[in-house]
Amino acid sequence: MLGGGQGTSGDSRVTAARQTRTVRAIDGLKGVGALGIVVFHMSAALAYSPEFGFTAGWFGKYFLLLDLFFVLSGYGVALGYADTFRERVTARDYGRFLWGRFVRLYPLYLFVLLVLGAQEIVHLAAMTAGWYDPGHIPFQKPTANWWNYLTSLAMVQSWGFHNKLVWNIPAWYVSALICAYFVFPFLAWTAARLPVRYRAAAVIAVAGCATVALHIAFQARLFPGPNDMSPLRAVVEFGLGYGIALLKPGPAWRRWLQLPLVVVVFWGLHHGWRDWQILIAMTALLWALLDDVGVAAAFLGSRAMVWLGSISYGIFLVHQPILSWFDALGRSPLAPHLWILWSQHFSWNIALRFVVIVVAGWAAHRYVATPAQRWLQGTARR
Repeated sequence: MLGGGQGTSGDSRVTAARQTRTVRAIDGLKGVGALGIVVFHMSAALAYSPEFGFTAGWFGKYFLLLDLFFVLSGYGVALGYADTFRERVTARDYGRFLWGRFVRLYPLYLFVLLVLGAQEIVHLAAMTAGWYDPGHIPFQKPTANWWNYLTSLAMVQSWGFHNKLVWNIPAWYVSALICAYFVFPFLAWTAARLPVRYRAAAVIAVAGCATVALHIAFQARLFPGPNDMSPLRAVVEFGLGYGIALLKPGPAWRRWLQLPLVVVVFWGLHHGWRDWQILIAMTALLWALLDDVGVAAAFLGSRAMVWLGSISYGIFLVHQPILSWFDALGRSPLAPHLWILWSQHFSWNIALRFVVIVVAGWAAHRYVATPAQRWLQGTARR
């Protein structure tokens, strides 16, 4: 998740060395990013609670952690498919690459979408039987109807078909990421035609400038809808991560930049920096962590953080439905009897939501995603 022309033996050795090791700190960074996205979607509840009211406005920029995931995806895919598209892009390699990405993403994505569809069917049956009024006509909401359910099943909901985020709201990221996967083999082949000496700098410069320009356009509100240009957003930021993967091993002193960059990222997220400035700082932090040594790398590379990173995709996909179920219970007739559990005015309720989301993310990873991936991989080999 790279290569160049014929390359050099030194270039090949660097690539091979990178492919044989996992940067544990990057795995931990994925876990932090996933929890940060959960916080972003909980920010309204936090702002209205007595204990966390002072956080109002703190987490408005946390959506940029999704952009960090685009960069991380580009970096990871580049390492995993370093040499596959160095010389040519064949139909066989292209198909295998896309199948590998599909196997990794789709099973859990489909599972959550089926759960949400089943929920609407239950609402429809209950409303038809006169048991209760769900408050909306099932499959008729602008954000949850038959048409956008079909586009969600096909993972194309963020390709300009809708002007709203639909069904499992964060899943727009997966839809946009698919576009980056379609482009990656050709990006890798094109980069391989560049001189080794300038390859990384050229890719980072082009992708970085495109990323900055795109985020300036977003903040200037040149795009009217939330899905507008999200595939392009994925492609350019994915390309930025690809460029980071092309870099040669960095200087030893970059480990000393980790803590300052953590402070810079945290400060930027909470003090209204421009989106592109925060994203550049997060990308620089990624670069500083690549040696897997240093104070921040030690924390992110700890067993607990690496475990959290391993289930980050599960956390990401299940958290929005779980938060909506908590909110629905808080508005239900049961709420007065379950105030200890469902009230949004107690700090431990926030902790409960986190615990449920993490446990559900782990269960989804362990009992849905992993078995499905193994089965699909086995099917492909037969």
